[in-house]
Amino acid sequence: MKKKVLLVAVLALLLLAPLTAASTRGTASDGSVGVGLNLGTNTGLGLKFGMGKFDVIANIGVDAMHIGSNGVGLGGDIGAFYEVYDIEIDRRNHLPVTVGLMAPMGFFFGEQFAMNVGVLAAAGIEYTIPDVPINLYLRLGFGVDLGITNNGVEAGFGFSGGVGALWMF
Repeated sequence: MKKKVLLVAVLALLLLAPLTAASTRGTASDGSVGVGLNLGTNTGLGLKFGMGKFDVIANIGVDAMHIGSNGVGLGGDIGAFYEVYDIEIDRRNHLPVTVGLMAPMGFFFGEQFAMNVGVLAAAGIEYTIPDVPINLYLRLGFGVDLGITNNGVEAGFGFSGGVGALWMF
């Protein structure tokens, strides 16, 4: 009996999923929320809050820039992106191009604690699969980075990049 109820629940979820799609245009609709996987400088959880052409994104996970045999780094970033151009493939398929600012932060836990914060100018491109609430994206950002260690503060070049997939609600 429990298996039948579980099967009916899964089938209902699969049937309702296309109805919860945020948009077939590619950018998130007002009030939509996306949760998924981000792969890149921060590999882990990816989040997105859509407000039409304006989106707020966040990623948190393992900081790929600070992985070593002496410890592990945890990182995250938050950013705001605005759609500046829409590449229309056909009526149902679009590739919105976005630009924005990102604020990455990372912590390294090892022999010596270290922390970095930065401000990056970023650009991205995304694609929402028509009739399926999955948003695919690619983002790259460049800017300044401050590294804080026991030896002091050092300014340097900052970079962030990631690809991901989000389930939009």
